[in-house]
Amino acid sequence: MTRRLFAVLLALALAVPRAGAVAYHDVIPGARGMGMGHAFSAIADDAYAMFYNPAGTANMAYTQAGGTMGRMLSPKGPLFFSAATYLRPYEPINTATIGVAYYLERQRNGGDIDSLMFNYGQEFKPRAIPLSKPLKVGANVKIVNSDPGDGNKSKFGLGFDAGVIARSNTGLSAGFVLSDMVSALSYPRPALTLALAYSWLRRFTIAGDFRVRGGLAEFYPGAEATFHQGLLRVRGGKGLNLDGVSTACFGLGVNFSPVILDVAVSLPTAGLNRYGGAYQASFTYRFGAPSFAGQFVGQAASRAEALRADLAVLEEKHKTLSQQAGTAEKNKTVTENELRVLEKRVREVQDQYRALLKRNDEVEYRTAEKAAVLEGRPSVIPKKPRPKPAPPAWPKRHPVKTGETLRSIARQHYGDPNLWERIYDRNRGKVERGLPIEGATLIIPAPN
Repeated sequence: MTRRLFAVLLALALAVPRAGAVAYHDVIPGARGMGMGHAFSAIADDAYAMFYNPAGTANMAYTQAGGTMGRMLSPKGPLFFSAATYLRPYEPINTATIGVAYYLERQRNGGDIDSLMFNYGQEFKPRAIPLSKPLKVGANVKIVNSDPGDGNKSKFGLGFDAGVIARSNTGLSAGFVLSDMVSALSYPRPALTLALAYSWLRRFTIAGDFRVRGGLAEFYPGAEATFHQGLLRVRGGKGLNLDGVSTACFGLGVNFSPVILDVAVSLPTAGLNRYGGAYQASFTYRFGAPSFAGQFVGQAASRAEALRADLAVLEEKHKTLSQQAGTAEKNKTVTENELRVLEKRVREVQDQYRALLKRNDEVEYRTAEKAAVLEGRPSVIPKKPRPKPAPPAWPKRHPVKTGETLRSIARQHYGDPNLWERIYDRNRGKVERGLPIEGATLIIPAPN
């Protein structure tokens, strides 16, 4: 996805016709941004952030003061620039930062700029847009004195810059800047910047700025690599083609917290014999920031504390799971005991049921016998002999119906319920707990 976004920016840069070269009013101070080829509008997190994207100053942790100085060469004439900045958190609003900066630029046979800038940046979470991180917004109000260097008098003007930075948890960030909206007639048209940056594990960052001013469109790619826990940073990118001279930039940053030093240099891509290139050095001091060694120790302590907290959580989970396992084991034992009691109870009920069936048969027999005695006839009424039927074919098959027992089946086929054991011996697999399984087909053996 990141490749596609940068491909879109590159396509836009190639699609817009170039009307000319970069001029004195396109120079932006800050050695870190210069070292990254001026691809800094989606990052903009140092003391010179307001020059690239006013939103970059939002929610800064420390009060910062910085100064930078640089020199650029071009066929038109050498250009000198310098800037001083001061930023501090705005205490009434936790995520806000206010700042002030002064920028000076002088070019021989070119234009001059003096600018006093006031910055405000803030983080907030928009309700209508689901973002993983708060949105950064910011604005600059500046007073500009511009001298185009064409013999006309310099003019004062009131200017305004505005910017936005959106970030994600994946390391991708995007920036939008509308800058140099100045009332002075001698100042050029406003500039529009679209920027993207991607940071991999805070160790390697690639970025791209697509900047349009009037008919001029430029795409600035850049990269930054971090070493030794942020102590050293190496940068590279495309430089400004001041007055038509294309350059490549290289930069180096050292974090001696609370002091940060950055240097950058650009060389002509057409050859070192071309009259072009630039160099710049920046100094930043962060008030109240821990030293680099102390910061490293603090990070290690924070990491150890986080690990201890995670360990405590895991131990608590282990304790809870152990208790749940013990409870489950007790429940299992209780359930098994209850199951054994129920099985024993079922067997007792089955035995009682069989005893009741046997007693019922005995009662029926005695009742018939007493009735015969009362009527004065033998208990066994002689019947006319019937013709002997053909001997039945044994063994027989009997499908078990609901409520049938081995005794009732023996009475049905043998005429004697006491022969139920013959049926049981032949059909052990179809008898469960003394009762035939309903729906099963029993094999009835011969009575002899």
